[in-house]
Amino acid sequence: MALLLMIASASAPLSAAERQPGTTVTSCDRLASHPEDPDRVAPGVATKDVNLPKAIAACTAAADQATPASPDYARLQYQLGRAYFYDQQTKKALPPLERAAAAGSEQAQFVLGYVIDEGLQGIPANPCQVEDLWLRSARAGRLAAQVTYPHHVVRGRFAGCRTQATPEEMGAFLQSAASRPDNNYYQGLLISVLQGELAALVSAGK
Repeated sequence: MALLLMIASASAPLSAAERQPGTTVTSCDRLASHPEDPDRVAPGVATKDVNLPKAIAACTAAADQATPASPDYARLQYQLGRAYFYDQQTKKALPPLERAAAAGSEQAQFVLGYVIDEGLQGIPANPCQVEDLWLRSARAGRLAAQVTYPHHVVRGRFAGCRTQATPEEMGAFLQSAASRPDNNYYQGLLISVLQGELAALVSAGK
C-alpha cells in the first residue's frame, strides 16, 4: 500500500485554472484545494494545513451557490467533502463526496473509493462500489486509479464483483501511467510489476 500511496501523491497535471484561464477562484478553493486534484483552480493545501472551520464555512457557501449544471459543481462538492472528512464529520462528508463523484470528479471518485476500500472512519467495506468508482476515475485519467484498479484486480480484491474493465483496458491504464514524465523509480517499478502480473493473469486465462 505504501507504493500505491506514493502513486496517489504524484504530481498532478495542469490544474483546471491552468487549462481554462479566467476560471473563478473561490475562498473554498484557496482553503481546501487538494494538491493532487487535476480539477483544482488554486494551489493545493496539504492536509495538515487545512483550516477546517474556515474551509467548511467557505466550501458550504460556495457549494450552495453552484448548481449541478455549473462547471464548478463537482470541484466544490469534493472540496466540501474533503473538509468535512478531515474534521471527522463523516456523515456530512459522504454526501458531497458522492455528489462530486457522480458529477464526474476523478479526484472524488478515487478518494471516495479509497475511503471505502480502507474502511476509514468506520465506513463499511463495499468492494464492488470501489471497483466502479476507481474504474470511472481511471478512465478519466487519474493516475492513482489507473494503477490501483489493476493492482486490486490481479489480487482478487474485486472477487464477486463484475469486473468491468478488460485486461486490454487495464493494460492501457498501466501504459498511460508508465508514460508520465513525472514518475519516479518506485512508481515505475510498481507499474512494471503490475504489467507483469496482469500479463500472467491473462496467460493463465483467469
